[in-house]
Amino acid sequence: MTPRIRSISLSKYANVVQELGMDPLRMLRQAGLDQICLNSPDLLVPETAFAQLLETSSAQTSGAALGLLMGSRWRLSDFGQISLLLQHQASLATLMRTLKDYQHLISSTITTEIVVQERISIIQLQLHTERDTPGRHPMELGITALLSLCRHQLGKDWNPMGVHFTHAPPASSAHHRRVLGCDTVFASDFDGIVVSNQDLQRLDPEHDSRMEDHARQLIDVHAPRPSARSVEQQVHSTIQSLLPHGRHSIAQVAGALGCTSRSLQRQLENSQTSFQETLDAVRSQAAIRALKNPDLSVSEAAALSGFMENSSFTRWFSKHFQQSPSAWRQQQLRS
Repeated sequence: MTPRIRSISLSKYANVVQELGMDPLRMLRQAGLDQICLNSPDLLVPETAFAQLLETSSAQTSGAALGLLMGSRWRLSDFGQISLLLQHQASLATLMRTLKDYQHLISSTITTEIVVQERISIIQLQLHTERDTPGRHPMELGITALLSLCRHQLGKDWNPMGVHFTHAPPASSAHHRRVLGCDTVFASDFDGIVVSNQDLQRLDPEHDSRMEDHARQLIDVHAPRPSARSVEQQVHSTIQSLLPHGRHSIAQVAGALGCTSRSLQRQLENSQTSFQETLDAVRSQAAIRALKNPDLSVSEAAALSGFMENSSFTRWFSKHFQQSPSAWRQQQLRS
């Protein structure tokens, strides 16, 4: 099924490129997108066409950070029908859990996970697209929109401890510092927002639990949740989030899912698979994506695939792909 996103993003796009001196209607026509999307924020448009629109437009504006600029205009109401529920959350942690529960109402491409470490947490974003990598502009839009949610909960002047992107740095990151309000790490192992655990769990003294219940009931009546994801899908998504941090053992994944290692293994066996098979599938995707990136070394590809030593990565890769990582990369470059 073709990934789709809400057309509210096109409204933000039109405002930004118009200020940059471009004709948004002309650009939409070239991308095969209907201008009616500008006035109907909840229409679903193909994500691939949207991403191509951003790439083409950025190229015509000397590499403007379109995704970042669009995300800087994001407001709570731009999250659509779940905005009312997001408005009534006790903490940033509960807000992010609620967003994850209803993220299907925003886009079929989005997955969010919170990776908790000793003193910090990472609000990690994954964009599932038909491309090898989601691209700079869609990811910067997604992260900046998430940041708007954090600031809604913690205050408009709040800034994160850091923001990470897996893509390479742009020629200038001045806009990033201004919009994000913190240090930005490019070519990172993950895409996400780093916050303190204290900020993540900070309770809103004015939170009204009854209003939250009313809002949830309204949404559930008009927009029922989709069928629960299979255990294999849940494990796959969790491993994707934990892998860059070297926390991909069955015990760590089971803990993130709120169950024991034995219980998780049993559930996977009932689904005719195993933890190792799922881990290998995620690792294969991560390894291929990293090796296709000429800016990453084999050592960096190994780390992104969850291996601490190159030799272990080479043995694993050779077993699954019948050639070494270096040979596979050379073959790709020749094809």
